Amino acid sequence: MAGLSLAYYLSQSPLRNRSILILDSELKNRNDRTWCFWEPDGGSATYTSAFDSILFRKWKTVSFHGTTYAGALDMGDYQYKMLRGIDFYAFVRNELNKHPTIEFQQATINRIKDTPQGGFVIADDEPYLADYVFDSTFALKLDQSENHNLLQHFKGWVITAEKPCFNQNQPELMDFRVAQHGDCRFMYILPFDEKTALVEFTLFNDQLLTDAEYEAELLQYIDHFLDTGGYKICETEYGVIPMSDESTEENHAEHIIRIGTSGGFTKPSTGYTFQRTQRYLQAIVKNLAETGKPNRRSSWFAGRFKLYDSIFLNVLEKHRHNADDIFTRVYAENHHRVFTFLDEDTRFIDELRLFATMPFLPFVYAFFDVLRRKAIG
Repeated sequence: MAGLSLAYYLSQSPLRNRSILILDSELKNRNDRTWCFWEPDGGSATYTSAFDSILFRKWKTVSFHGTTYAGALDMGDYQYKMLRGIDFYAFVRNELNKHPTIEFQQATINRIKDTPQGGFVIADDEPYLADYVFDSTFALKLDQSENHNLLQHFKGWVITAEKPCFNQNQPELMDFRVAQHGDCRFMYILPFDEKTALVEFTLFNDQLLTDAEYEAELLQYIDHFLDTGGYKICETEYGVIPMSDESTEENHAEHIIRIGTSGGFTKPSTGYTFQRTQRYLQAIVKNLAETGKPNRRSSWFAGRFKLYDSIFLNVLEKHRHNADDIFTRVYAENHHRVFTFLDEDTRFIDELRLFATMPFLPFVYAFFDVLRRKAIG
């Protein structure tokens, strides 16, 4: 996703006539994933509006079911959007095929190295040299004790029910009516129509489950809370996303730039990646076109969101407060403010108002623990 998005933005920029090679070990010719994100409605959508024409679904409201609140959330000017992988791949490939200087090659990356002459890549034992290499293959080690390293892992089924049982105008962002077992566990429902939806079981912790355990939770939830009248499973989706505040070096070498999750584009406290990736890549292309350098610029004050993420991960990792209650407070008492906050677009005064709705002592303890761990590290 990151590599194709970058190539797309380059193709729409003054750099469109530069020679670009896209290396990928997969053909990307099947629907292997789904991305969801929120952004402002209409003409104010500035980050991913390029893909509005291929959205599979979009909604003006979302539903939430927590400990003390159940119902719709006011998203303000935001819309919640769903994009299927296969539609994204086909759209971008079609656009890139219009440019003869952009080439695709299916190959496995063997090595990436910075050299005085440029970024050096070996793929399927063939060498390549470029002014810049944009790398989305680097994997975080997730082994530094001063950091917080959780996982967001999920398994979902696209099911077709015999009876209409889904509200097609309102996806279920989080439904905490599942046993928590000391973790953060919830169901996530994306309705395609009244009878078809993606029903997904999601966890935030550091231990993956067996297939049987994921499926048992899905079966139990569908049987207890969805009046399907019987259903069939049409597709299965599984994924693991790092929720880590481990430092990533986006510009770790002169000619190699890490992008996507490997570049730190995943929001550590939520696992959402798509919209942040679009925002960051647009900044990279803008700087590359204007200055010849791809480095993104960021103010020191914007770094406060990394601290917020670390504090939140600390609360989850140390089980300082029940996760279902935390999320209930955040979403039920902040509504559209929480979406702006998670996009890192809030003013500091708005952040203080959001923090006032959180359980005080658990987050204070987490704050000082984060400072201690960073100091020791």
